[in-house]
Amino acid sequence: MSVCVERDYKPTEPDRGINPRAKALMIVIAVITLIAVWLVPDDEKEPPTALPEMASPPGAEEPAVVPLPLPQANQANTDSGDNDKAGRRDGDKARTIIAKLRAENSEPDAGEIFTQAEQLRNSGQVADAYLLYRLAARQGDAQAALALGTQADPAFYSAETSVLPGPDLRQAYKWYRAAAAAGNDEAVTRLQQLREQAEQSAGAGDVAAQRLMLQWQ
Repeated sequence: MSVCVERDYKPTEPDRGINPRAKALMIVIAVITLIAVWLVPDDEKEPPTALPEMASPPGAEEPAVVPLPLPQANQANTDSGDNDKAGRRDGDKARTIIAKLRAENSEPDAGEIFTQAEQLRNSGQVADAYLLYRLAARQGDAQAALALGTQADPAFYSAETSVLPGPDLRQAYKWYRAAAAAGNDEAVTRLQQLREQAEQSAGAGDVAAQRLMLQWQ
């Protein structure tokens, strides 16, 4: 007969499961993984749909581009074909004529110069005419001297036909005398009239007229 020896028997402890600390660590790792996956952008994600453009109101048009104005070109003075261009000085035409006569080294014809002066005066070029009148008068042309005396005579003075700023008794006397000496009868008559006017002005206290009467011959 066999003898069964009994030993102290301790039943095996049931599985107590995962360690709480390990379990907590696993939960934390899982949460971090989910957050990382959620934050990483999806390359295949479609771009946001663009907003539609606002339609223009009915009848509206795009603003037209307004061109800048072009600078205006200088226009020539077209009163006559012989007029100088804008920007030239008064008298330049006469100076050109005088320079040409001097360059030719010829004695200028006083009558021809007077004719050119008359043409310039009739076209409104008073300064040019004045210079040619003086040149012709110095050459002995009586008509040119009479024209100069007329421009200075208070009885005939006009700002539109004279380069002088006002009447000048002494200038009128000077040129009337030159015209009379050259045989112009009209100048003799003008001198008599000018003397009467100068005497009246001198009596009224005009200093210029008084000085003129002192030298009147």
